[in-house]
Amino acid sequence: MKPGHEKEIAEESLKTKKVREKLKKHLESFDQKVTAPALKKKLIEIHRWIERHASQRVVLKEKSISLFDENRNAAEFSQRVGILVEKLKQDMQVIYNKDHS
Repeated sequence: MKPGHEKEIAEESLKTKKVREKLKKHLESFDQKVTAPALKKKLIEIHRWIERHASQRVVLKEKSISLFDENRNAAEFSQRVGILVEKLKQDMQVIYNKDHS
């Protein structure tokens, strides 16, 4: 914009102000709960959870996992998704054939 031709910004509505204050209070409350002792406690909880579920872990040396190759190639479809894709192709072919017969 050219100097001296600034648009006036409408004043916030009362509802927007209330929501902004509520959000501000919520974030401040959240910030007060994030303390060094609270983080240490959560870290211990996470370690305990990992220990409890150790038997369910998969040894990655025995299992190959790769979802993305640096975002160049998407992962292969799961079997279920593959079946759905084939069903969709068939359905689309039926619709196409009906429209062009």
